[in-house]
Amino acid sequence: MNLVRESFIRDVGKELLEENVAIFAGAGMSAGAGFVNWSELLRPIAEELGLDVEKESDLVSLAQYHCNANGNNRSQLNQRLIEEFSQDAELTENHEILSRLPIKTFWTTNYDKLIEKSLSSLGKIADVKFTTNQLSTTKPKRDAIVYKMHGDVEHAHDAVLTKDDYERYHVKMDQYLSALKGDLISKLFIFIGFSFTDPNLDYILSRVRVAYNGSQRRHYCFIKKIELEEGESEADFRYRERKQELFVNDLNRFNIKAILIDDYSEITELLRVIEFNYKKKTIFISGAAHEYGAYGEKETLKFVHRLSGKLISEGYKVVSGFGLGIGSSVISGALEQIYMKGNSTINDQLVLRPFPQSSSGSSSLRDLWTNYSLNP
Repeated sequence: MNLVRESFIRDVGKELLEENVAIFAGAGMSAGAGFVNWSELLRPIAEELGLDVEKESDLVSLAQYHCNANGNNRSQLNQRLIEEFSQDAELTENHEILSRLPIKTFWTTNYDKLIEKSLSSLGKIADVKFTTNQLSTTKPKRDAIVYKMHGDVEHAHDAVLTKDDYERYHVKMDQYLSALKGDLISKLFIFIGFSFTDPNLDYILSRVRVAYNGSQRRHYCFIKKIELEEGESEADFRYRERKQELFVNDLNRFNIKAILIDDYSEITELLRVIEFNYKKKTIFISGAAHEYGAYGEKETLKFVHRLSGKLISEGYKVVSGFGLGIGSSVISGALEQIYMKGNSTINDQLVLRPFPQSSSGSSSLRDLWTNYSLNP
């Protein structure tokens, strides 16, 4: 594993414990779920204009040409967006991992609803925002905010698609860009499936760099290495390879570290490592005891007390229930160490999940236990 990957695992792991990680998802992240990229979205539009989408690099201008040719009417563009991004796609493992982690901020240029769907599948409440008016409202009990920079598939007529849309964006969405700027300053971003060709993001990154030159927060992105294409000359390949090297180096101006990958599956592998490292910092200790055997009640509970305190002192989060005898010792050991450290709140290192211990209602204790295990 190279140094950038090691830094990524270390830095993201540390910031996750502070709930200080944000995701910026581009089209590449949704492509894994089967959604089309921009080229495929605009292919029939290009054909109508007599152009070959494979030969076009400025797809935003292509969308604008379509509007120009139709008297500034973009109904066909809106319909294409609805047709392609309203499909019910399967979540990718990347979506699922990110939703399980304590990440509260998601930014995306995608129109689909995969991020919201992934959060919802875990019982998390997503506060989705794609207009400036939505910034002033807060969804009750939200677990994460999902900022959709280019709009939402269910509001295709307002989606950012054409050159006109991009040119007006910094005026129309000024408060929205301010929110992004604030997050880029205060959080560690992971850019996934993003090509860094979006002028709005470039606009913000440039201003953050100028304002915090030499002290910007570090971010990470994934970039697939250039590959030799079929029929491509060695000289052309080397040219594209050199251009990628220069691009990766230029990202350092914004303190964005690029992780070069040979295959997109490597992203999933790294996210698995991140999730494993995060989860291993949480220890579940619980149980109940009526008899204590040869050790006796006093020595057993003293051991549980010391064990719980030691885990807290080593930076672990302890999860426990109120099991008879054992539970109270876990809690007291943890609380004693937390108060001694004095540098964290109780919720940062101790999570309590009381277990049903008796039934006085219509449900049996067995039923209560079954329901609780499914919905803790």
